[in-house]
Amino acid sequence: MYPKVLLSCQNIGYFTKADSGKSTGEKWDIRQLNLELYAGDRACFHFQNEEQKEVLWRLFLQKLKPKTGSFIVSSKIHIHSDESLWEGTDRKATLQENMKSKLFAARPWFGGQRRNLETLMDRLGLSGRILHLPVQELTREQAARFCVLMLVAANTKVILIDRLFSRLDEISMPFVQEWLDSYAGIIVLFGELPDYHKAVKNSQMIQQSQAKPLFNFIISFSLDGYAKTIC
Repeated sequence: MYPKVLLSCQNIGYFTKADSGKSTGEKWDIRQLNLELYAGDRACFHFQNEEQKEVLWRLFLQKLKPKTGSFIVSSKIHIHSDESLWEGTDRKATLQENMKSKLFAARPWFGGQRRNLETLMDRLGLSGRILHLPVQELTREQAARFCVLMLVAANTKVILIDRLFSRLDEISMPFVQEWLDSYAGIIVLFGELPDYHKAVKNSQMIQQSQAKPLFNFIISFSLDGYAKTIC
């Protein structure tokens, strides 16, 4: 039995109308993007500017429709991101109350086995009185760790990551690395590769991370939007 494609990009392109004053043309942000992702795949995108990044981010979250080609997500697959999980929290509710949402598993898969949420919270230093603090009262460090916890516990097979690795510390970075090594779903990183390498270099997980390449696909976009697969 062949593995099932969970996410497919077929000749995706997106442009906006550009008005130079004398003539009107098309300004391409993304074009000729072809990519098929299966369970367990890892992909990373490099962008020339924030506009390209924003367009592709919104295309993946299905907030935009491509002007060319097709973006296909397998049935019953819900794509989540570090940003959407954080924005979806109830800031006035406690960390513990937020984690009772049906979006999160009570015993997520982590490190090759099922783990209780309480165990993962302890690993991240999110225990004791912190569990009973409103999300809006968490420190920057605690909020980043809470975001990591939500990623690990989310009931989803596709996760988009943006601006996460620059916020990780000596506790959360090894935790994320251990999760990445065994996560069975798809991880898509949006332009954060330098931050990822910097965070890994500063962690105690460097030897382990170098032993196994994280990404199956690294795709770069030119200034005029053409997609090129680097590896």
